[in-house]
Amino acid sequence: MTVELRKTKFSAPVKRIFDSHGTHDFQRSLTMYRLQSHLERYLGLVHNQEVPKVSTNGSVSSFVSIFLDRFLELIDETPPTTNTPRRFGNMACRDWHAKVQEEMDSLWRRFLPIERDAAYENCIIELRYYLGNAFGSPERLDYGTGHELSFLAVVVAVDMLGLWETSESGHGLTGTDLLYLWNKYYSIVHKLILTYTLEPAGSHGVWGLDDHIHLAYIIGASQWSDKDQNAPIQLSDILDMKSLYQYEDTNLYCNSIAFVMKVKSGPFSQHSPMLYDISRTVPTWSKATSGLIKMYQVEVLNKFPVVQHFWFGTGFFPWVDMKKGMSLPNYELYSKGACKERAVDGDASEDSTTAVPTATGSSGKLTTSAAMPPPRMTTGYSHHTPSGRYTVPRR
Repeated sequence: MTVELRKTKFSAPVKRIFDSHGTHDFQRSLTMYRLQSHLERYLGLVHNQEVPKVSTNGSVSSFVSIFLDRFLELIDETPPTTNTPRRFGNMACRDWHAKVQEEMDSLWRRFLPIERDAAYENCIIELRYYLGNAFGSPERLDYGTGHELSFLAVVVAVDMLGLWETSESGHGLTGTDLLYLWNKYYSIVHKLILTYTLEPAGSHGVWGLDDHIHLAYIIGASQWSDKDQNAPIQLSDILDMKSLYQYEDTNLYCNSIAFVMKVKSGPFSQHSPMLYDISRTVPTWSKATSGLIKMYQVEVLNKFPVVQHFWFGTGFFPWVDMKKGMSLPNYELYSKGACKERAVDGDASEDSTTAVPTATGSSGKLTTSAAMPPPRMTTGYSHHTPSGRYTVPRR
């Protein structure tokens, strides 16, 4: 699935999800199809792979060097303030975000092969939004799964441009490339949380999987999902400190648990009961992977507080019905003495900001490959274990 630069119109992403109606429409959008289909492919690629120390993919290494390493440097150049103590959200984080936004366009121009094709310049307006939104909110000084989703959008967008392919091999992303990329991303996220004490965005507290992230657990479990009983360690061993730290640098699930151990104190079963229950009741990594995917669909992709912050452009992630190839309803909330809701239905010709692109461009109907029905993600927990059944908790 690619995007043809010269046939696709790119525009600044705008807010389309204002309430539960928009959240419902999001489930049948072309954007949802693109995110889910790429994620499912990525999870297959990381089977039996470890997080490498370096990447042999020149594009991945270039992305990490240009963006992620630079963002880490900016954290070091922007120390937290000490004169305004707050429980959550050090004000210096806003300065860090401002520095990132100031350099964003120039960094994308370094990464994109604009010298080869000037049309790459047009897509920066969308790429800069998703990458800028992948590291938390400068207004709320928080970080959560919605920001993690934005980084997935960046990986998918660059993938649709075909820029992860290397000229040497001609192949796209490998599992080790993906793990290297995500591991570098989470290293920045962890440093931001620790440096600026970022508040969890929309956390369920002890009733949630994790205060900040979700995809890391899915990717990490997928690394060992093909091995199950032959995996280096089992889920029941995950809370053994020796085993955990042995695989902290090579498995994202272990890395995420280790970070929880670092930022939280007290019994693990009390501050992270869901992760604890998974380690005690889920027998295999493949079962953990399928259950975490189902939970991600319910608790992230179908939750208004999360997806309301995912905005839509007209190139990579358009507000378009997957099956009909037309713009989805545009729900707008506005207030003049009282809060009202207006739904505007129409095709792309009524609103230039919702031009209907195809899988390879923006002309007319969807292509055959793009008109496929949305893929089914792996089903969740449906088994009963000796210790009980693991289910998504009620809110």
